[in-house]
Amino acid sequence: MLERFDYIRIPPLTGEAEADALAFLMANGKPNTARHVRNVARQNEELARRFALDAPLCRLSGILHDVSAVIRPRDMLAFARAEGWPLCRAEEQYPFLLHQRLSALLARDVFGVTDQRVLSPVSCHTTLKPGADKYDMALFISDKLAWDQEGEPPFYEEVEKALSHSLERACYTYMAYMIENGKVLCPHDRWTAAFAGLTSLFAS
Repeated sequence: MLERFDYIRIPPLTGEAEADALAFLMANGKPNTARHVRNVARQNEELARRFALDAPLCRLSGILHDVSAVIRPRDMLAFARAEGWPLCRAEEQYPFLLHQRLSALLARDVFGVTDQRVLSPVSCHTTLKPGADKYDMALFISDKLAWDQEGEPPFYEEVEKALSHSLERACYTYMAYMIENGKVLCPHDRWTAAFAGLTSLFAS
């Protein structure tokens, strides 16, 4: 698929997915993204230890989750349309939301990852999804706690407190914060469905 984008450079691949993904980001002028994914990988490893998940797989999903950031948003949308992907209104309006699905595709087709405990979390790390498992939720939360902006996220303490209970409560707490504070510009269909499921568990 990367051959469709003549501005993307593909450095020699070694077969080591983590190293290859980081080299790929750097080769395409994304040092900030490379730093972010390393931070998310470390955070996800920590959650793996807390919730008895496979730490190397959680680290790898953290490294791979934003690998498609090298693709321009308008090209993400053009690719999705050309492939006949079903698109929700949020993806049409904000094409960068497609990066989660495209990163999972690159993880599989370029970097050779086949384990669904990596591919599934990568594919929903921005929005979550209904029926998410603990690997999905761990990467979703790791991406938010190790965010790519300056300073500590304003929801950090609330979400960390929720993590002392469960990953499910942490996801609910973060999503509720975003909605209550008007931070969701256009709810993604997956986000809406995932939040509805969590609300049934935690809303009083």
